[in-house]
Amino acid sequence: MAELTIHHRGAIEALNRRWGRGQSSHAFPSLWLWREQLGLELLLTGECYALRAARQGKNVWFFPCGSEAGKLAFLRRLGEPGGRLLYLGREDAHWLQTRFPGQWELRRRPDWDEYLYERTPHVEMAGGRFRHLRWRAGRIQQDLSPRTELLDGNNLPHARQILNAWAGAHSAQGGDDRQVTLRALERREDLGLHGVIVYLAERPAAFMLGFPLTEDTFDAAVGKWAADVQGLTYYVLRELMLSLPERYRWFNLEEDLGLPGLRDMKEHFLPDGKHEMWEARRL
Repeated sequence: MAELTIHHRGAIEALNRRWGRGQSSHAFPSLWLWREQLGLELLLTGECYALRAARQGKNVWFFPCGSEAGKLAFLRRLGEPGGRLLYLGREDAHWLQTRFPGQWELRRRPDWDEYLYERTPHVEMAGGRFRHLRWRAGRIQQDLSPRTELLDGNNLPHARQILNAWAGAHSAQGGDDRQVTLRALERREDLGLHGVIVYLAERPAAFMLGFPLTEDTFDAAVGKWAADVQGLTYYVLRELMLSLPERYRWFNLEEDLGLPGLRDMKEHFLPDGKHEMWEARRL
């Protein structure tokens, strides 16, 4: 076992490119940003990696990512009843049932499902499906003189200003989200993050940044806003889409954690699909 550090990025991303399912849950930037909050500890071999979520128990792991042999070797050592595996995609759940029949109990976890949005419909916003989102974006364009910049070292202080304003208005959510977001801003180059910042009437209003998950999918990992403007979060998401090459057909907005407000927001954004997730418990 080892502490997860920024120096593990290359090895984990190489395994994920070859064996991963395109899930945000197993992507290095997500793991590194949330490592302290989840108490993540890394087990890394040449063919597989797995993360222990120590704060959820001594035998609680993210489902391993790697070769067939690597996953089998890891799971055969995980023989203690009551052990848990987190963030299994549909293919992972089927694989586990096939390779270890009767040994694991599976449970659907819709609160872990990752929301997927297709670029073209959300950029074009055509038709009745997008009526309410198109109206909100139009009001911002008409009334608030929006301007978008790529997030970089020059406007990073403005992003911190937005984060501080958001944290002041959302103190009930605790400090974890603020710390994760601050970490993303400060280490964005080390993590390969790309982002945009939106100004309304020349005042810093919102930012969003993330990272490539696959050749055609981008993870919109972190976003915050300082202005109480309806539609602003969706507006900055669309600006992020427009700032990236068209090869990114899909955008992943990650899980909703079972939080009603977050779930409502992501459903309001009209997802085009989801990565469905399971949890497994050793019998």
